[in-house]
Amino acid sequence: MTTATVNIEDLRALIAGALETEPDEVTDTAHFTDELEIDSLMLLEISTRIENAYGIPVDDVVISGVQTLAELHTFLTSRLGGEQSA
Repeated sequence: MTTATVNIEDLRALIAGALETEPDEVTDTAHFTDELEIDSLMLLEISTRIENAYGIPVDDVVISGVQTLAELHTFLTSRLGGEQSA
């Protein structure tokens, strides 16, 4: 098991970077498709960045069904077995 930790602020910055927006635009509960307008191609880009940063396979992130930053953080934390507070 890996010892990597997931910081929600790092995830916020990762998503904001993919969306080319400011991190404060990516709130914990903003719905990916409805509020952030993340389509399937953008989700693939974000998933690829997550795989590069945390080693979680792209397919695992895509099929996880997460729809908010908070859900993504919970999913990654459970997969990596550790959490770093925000």
